[in-house]
Amino acid sequence: MTDSFFCYIITVLYNGVIFYGKAGKGKMGNRRNKTAEAILEAGKREFLKYGYEQASLRRIAGEASVTTGAIYGYFPGKEALFEALTRDAAEELVNMYVKTHEDFAALAPDEQPGMLSDITEEYVPRMVNFIYDHFDAFKLLMCCGAPGARDGFFDRLAAVEEKSCWDFVGAVKTLGHPVPEMSDTLIHILCRSFFQQLHEFVSHDVPREQAVSCSVTLSRFQHAGWIRILGL
Repeated sequence: MTDSFFCYIITVLYNGVIFYGKAGKGKMGNRRNKTAEAILEAGKREFLKYGYEQASLRRIAGEASVTTGAIYGYFPGKEALFEALTRDAAEELVNMYVKTHEDFAALAPDEQPGMLSDITEEYVPRMVNFIYDHFDAFKLLMCCGAPGARDGFFDRLAAVEEKSCWDFVGAVKTLGHPVPEMSDTLIHILCRSFFQQLHEFVSHDVPREQAVSCSVTLSRFQHAGWIRILGL
């Protein structure tokens, strides 16, 4: 056997090992992905049916055809599994909300009052449609989460809304409008009420079209109140 032929044989064997090793890893990765997806789907059904507090990892494991211990290989516990089902949609909605208010705040003060109606007609339907595009995630978050999960989420959104309200009040003052004194408590309640409406739509499974229509009407009602309060 010549040296060149020997090297050829070694090269063929080496490449074969590398190829089949990669193929094996690919198949293993696919199995892991499918298992994770099965756990997430079973977890979603469990949380929707029983709520966070009563949800059972044992039932989730049975539904996903894995052992309870196997779940911990993908998620550290029930809380992590719940977050995996809700986190992305929740964060995207918060970011969308922040961006909208930042864009509004960037307008000149004399342009802001006239843009209130545009926000109602354009942004509110977009926000509600986003929630309905990810309905199961928001149903979990608003209706089936751990104690305080919904309030914590709404508090984040309300904090954005409250800052926007105070910024708007400041902009109106610069235009010379006599603005009545308003307490932090009043602003908080006004801002929080909008998100309570969203909870009503989701918790009662209101059809998408009706939810969009109602949310626009309620927002028009709120903005009309702001215009009256601020004397615009």
